[in-house]
Amino acid sequence: MDTIIGLGQTGCNIAGAFAQHKQYKIYKIDHGLDGFRQDGNYKMPWQDSPERYEKNCPDLNKFFKDVDGEILFIVGGAGNISGASLSVLEHLQHCDINVLYIRPEIESLGAVKAKQEWAAFNILQEYARSGVFKRIYLVSNPYVEEHIGNIPVIGYFDKINEMIVSCLHMINVYNHNESVIDTFFDPMDVCRISTIGFYNEETNENRLLFPLDNIREMRYYYAINKEKLENDGEVMKKIREQTRDKIKTCYGVYATNYEQDYVYTVAHTSLIQQQKK
Repeated sequence: MDTIIGLGQTGCNIAGAFAQHKQYKIYKIDHGLDGFRQDGNYKMPWQDSPERYEKNCPDLNKFFKDVDGEILFIVGGAGNISGASLSVLEHLQHCDINVLYIRPEIESLGAVKAKQEWAAFNILQEYARSGVFKRIYLVSNPYVEEHIGNIPVIGYFDKINEMIVSCLHMINVYNHNESVIDTFFDPMDVCRISTIGFYNEETNENRLLFPLDNIREMRYYYAINKEKLENDGEVMKKIREQTRDKIKTCYGVYATNYEQDYVYTVAHTSLIQQQKK
């Protein structure tokens, strides 16, 4: 996922947060962007409803002329511009499409916005479940906030986006690096609805960024200090205990120079998520 495409304010802000990592090519699409087609930015003509964004989506073939391979498309369902999601993705059918869908705090939305978000939430999952997309990652902003703890008002969404990007980036890094040891297997083809998170070894808690129902597979990425891997004979025992579950589980262990160890997780399901809250 070295190409990141953000749609709307939420999608563009998260895509922009990926820019700190040089391996990503960033594209942003929103009506509030400066310029028209420059520096990976596309200023989408403003519309007054999701339906109009879908109907009046411009031809983006020229904008996406250099895009191929695997992509990550980021969108939040509360903005009207999310209605253009499928129209935008039609221009990327030649790519392996991963979608990162950001759910806002549903209780804070008005009735119209809530219905709009509910439609986007379900439709994009259906497309992933049917195999049109390679995968959809669901993230709930309230769950991210819960895992971070108290967040100041100024910089609130920056902190949330920072955690989302950090998790996805590190998982992507380890997917492109050789492990010291692993038991990885490919997810079942029907399990295309996923979320990400991290494992807290102190509390033995798996902190996912979305309350995924009916998890069928779990994948763990252990980023452990190299010296500890060389000298601590208890590491493998602990990993086996932590990853022992009734569901299908796999893990990879990676040597790092960090003093602190980290464990990132990905959960998969085949079930369309129905949470209205």
